[in-house]
Amino acid sequence: MKVGLVISAYHLRGGLERVAVETARGLRDRGHRVIVITQRADPTGDDHGIEIVRVGGFKRQIAARAATFPVAATRAVGELNLDVLYTFGSSVFVPAVVRLPGAHRSWWELANEEWPAATRDGLRRRFNPHHRITLALDAAVLGHGLPHAVLAAGEWAAEEIRRFYPRVADRVSILPDGVNLAEFSYDADARAATRNAWEVGDGPVLLCVATELRRKGLDTLFDGFKLVRDEIGSATLIVGGRAPAADIRALAVAHGVQAGVRAIGEIDDMPAAYAAADALMFPTRFDPWGLPIVEALACGTPVAASARAGASSAIRDGETGSLILDPREPKQVAHATLAALYCRTSRADVRATVAHLDWREVVAQLEPHLEAAAAR
Repeated sequence: MKVGLVISAYHLRGGLERVAVETARGLRDRGHRVIVITQRADPTGDDHGIEIVRVGGFKRQIAARAATFPVAATRAVGELNLDVLYTFGSSVFVPAVVRLPGAHRSWWELANEEWPAATRDGLRRRFNPHHRITLALDAAVLGHGLPHAVLAAGEWAAEEIRRFYPRVADRVSILPDGVNLAEFSYDADARAATRNAWEVGDGPVLLCVATELRRKGLDTLFDGFKLVRDEIGSATLIVGGRAPAADIRALAVAHGVQAGVRAIGEIDDMPAAYAAADALMFPTRFDPWGLPIVEALACGTPVAASARAGASSAIRDGETGSLILDPREPKQVAHATLAALYCRTSRADVRATVAHLDWREVVAQLEPHLEAAAAR
């Protein structure tokens, strides 16, 4: 098939973008012609055979990009004579198979509940045009029943999409995000080198990967980590990702844990970071999936994760990590983290629990949805 894949940015930074890259590679490897329609494409190291079509629109400001990309992408799609269209989010105004990890309205409801309009964060969020634009796009695409099919990352995300957009309720299926098992694996040498570079010594090392402070739950992360340090004084928490390191350090000071927290910014070698960690902390308030969970498990690293992350379904509670039922409760964060640290399952056995999420398996599950849409 000649498959058009639509996403505003195509690179390996960020969860949804990585999913798009792995999907394009998987479809290419299964013999399909893949054309990526995007505003921005960065080299990924394995782009041979994947065609890139760059479209216009505003690129710098996120809200302006969200508003203009669907118009430009829809125009480009009309000129490509595709067999089937696979979009990430509500990014074109024509029938397609839509990859929607979760409904943005779910996050909007939760954010408004957690941060009322009277608070600074609540006021800022309500005046952020990006959210309004995304909600409007979902209403235009999903609300009007345009998609051939909608693929959600997990069961609760699928139920939310059905609740908010009844016109596509009977077209919603579940397709989990995958993990690149060839890339993400345990390496003892990488573990030793990374721990040495972090200068963390022999004590337990916890890792958190965050793009945002609030949604990823760093406030209760730090309060929970304080309780962990009460039991294991030598524990260190490494916080990496796109969230500003200066903001992370300031928040650590505010919560009194600056002595045990290291903010290191974006991490170039994620498999090495997971290998260096003794457990991953992921107390997110909302995540339709949460790639770091399955990436860490693929490296044999136990995970303490919020039950509000779709990928928490991959955790075998007590064996490969522990679930945080209420990520707003520091005692639960601490309890789950200690449980993950005390897991005695071997790294090889932890890794084996996510073998079914190898990208080759996930793309094979995607293919029938594309074939059905192409046959229409």
